Amino acid sequence: MLPAERYQSILRVLANSHFASVTEICQLLQCSEATIRRDLTKMESEGKLRRVRGGAQRIATPDDSKQVGIQLPFEYRKGILLEKKRLIGRKAASLCKDGETVIIDGGSTTFQMVEYLLNAELRIITNSFAIAEVLVKRSRNTVILSGGIVHADSQMILDPFHEEVFRNYPASKVFMGAYGIDEMGATNSDTLLVIKTERAMIDQSKELIMLVDSSKFDRRGNLLICGFDKIGTIITDNGISDEQREMVRSNGVELIVA
Repeated sequence: MLPAERYQSILRVLANSHFASVTEICQLLQCSEATIRRDLTKMESEGKLRRVRGGAQRIATPDDSKQVGIQLPFEYRKGILLEKKRLIGRKAASLCKDGETVIIDGGSTTFQMVEYLLNAELRIITNSFAIAEVLVKRSRNTVILSGGIVHADSQMILDPFHEEVFRNYPASKVFMGAYGIDEMGATNSDTLLVIKTERAMIDQSKELIMLVDSSKFDRRGNLLICGFDKIGTIITDNGISDEQREMVRSNGVELIVA
C-alpha cells in the first residue's frame, strides 16, 4: 500500500473513532509499527491528526458535523457487530438454491455469506476480491469476478465498464449491503462508481435482498442506491425497533429477522 493510501485509511478510521492505537492501525493496514509511527509523525506535522501515547487522535474541525457516512476500510468493518452479521449472512445464504446465478456485492455483511456457501453449487458473480478469494479456494461454486482495479480499503474491484459483466449474466438474486436504510430507501456513502455498479447489479437481477444490521436503520448516506420499490427483502437482526419494522413492511418489503 502506498503512503498516500495508508494516510487516507488512517484518516477514515479516526473519522469514525476519536482514537486509534498503533497496534490497531498496524493490524488493519498490515504494516509494521515503525511504518505506522512514521506515518503518524508525518501526518501530525501536516496538521491531519494529533499524536498521543500509544496512537493518534482525530483533530476536530468546523466541518465535522457535515461529514456523512465516511466508510471505514473493509478489514476494520468486517469485525464490527460480527455475530449479528454472521446471523444475517447465514440467513441470506439459506435463500440460495443450487444451480442459481446470484450476485453478491462487496461488503462486510455480505462477506459473512461466504462461510455458508462453501458446500453450495452456484454461479456467483461478485465485485469483491475478498469474497471471490475464499470461494475459489474453498468451494465448488463457479465464481465470476468483475474486472477492474482492486481497491485495497474496500477489497472491491471497480471499473467504469463494469456494466458489461453484469449484462451478460442475468441473476435470480442480488445480495447487497448499505450504509443506511430510512424512509428514502437504501443509501450508501461510497464513490459514485460504487453506486453505479450496485445499480447495474440490481438491474440484472430478479430480486434485490438487502443485508443490513439494525444499526443501519434511520441513517442516510450521501448517495441513493435505490428506493423501496426496488427492494424485495431486507434481512436484519433483532435489534430493529417496532417503528422500523413498520416502515419496511408498509413499503411492501419482506422483512426477515435473523
